[in-house]
Amino acid sequence: MVNRRNVLKIGAATVTGALVKMPLTGGSLSPVRAHTAFHRAVFDERFSECRGFAAELYSAGVFTSAIRGDVAKLWYDDLRVNLRENRSPVAGLTDRPALFCLEELARDVGMRVIFRADHIIDQNGNVQHTAVGPASLIAFARSLPPDIGFGRAIAVAFGRFDITEPRDTSPQKRTGPFSPENKTALVSWMIA
Repeated sequence: MVNRRNVLKIGAATVTGALVKMPLTGGSLSPVRAHTAFHRAVFDERFSECRGFAAELYSAGVFTSAIRGDVAKLWYDDLRVNLRENRSPVAGLTDRPALFCLEELARDVGMRVIFRADHIIDQNGNVQHTAVGPASLIAFARSLPPDIGFGRAIAVAFGRFDITEPRDTSPQKRTGPFSPENKTALVSWMIA
């Protein structure tokens, strides 16, 4: 069940995937929204891109969980127990410290980061995207425009991703938990 407070925060103006300008590249992204096998989507409610990410996935029927930087309560009171029983993927758009913690905690249930894209936002709103993981998601992340609006686009791509696509270990521990000076560092990620 989604916390009504979080639903109100993400807003009533949910844009469907058809309105997001998402180029389709790579063989593992379907042009049609697939039923997503996510257990959960985690987002940091402090950032508008993260709220847009959550709104898009919520509209697709994915259970969303809001955090405000700290993931301990979510992990120990909810995710760890549920993921021990059902190891379905968890997706997110958070800051670096949240992913850093979740990456470590996921080991408790035999899971790891399979995709991550860093979205570095400067003071003027320009965004630089870098990604590692499955080829189709990397290609998609490279095609993102260098400005705001990427949260919803990433959510649409995650909803179309084929979880069986081959992957390696390169997304793990790619960066530390801190943002570059005078910039905001958000990370979209998938743990499976």
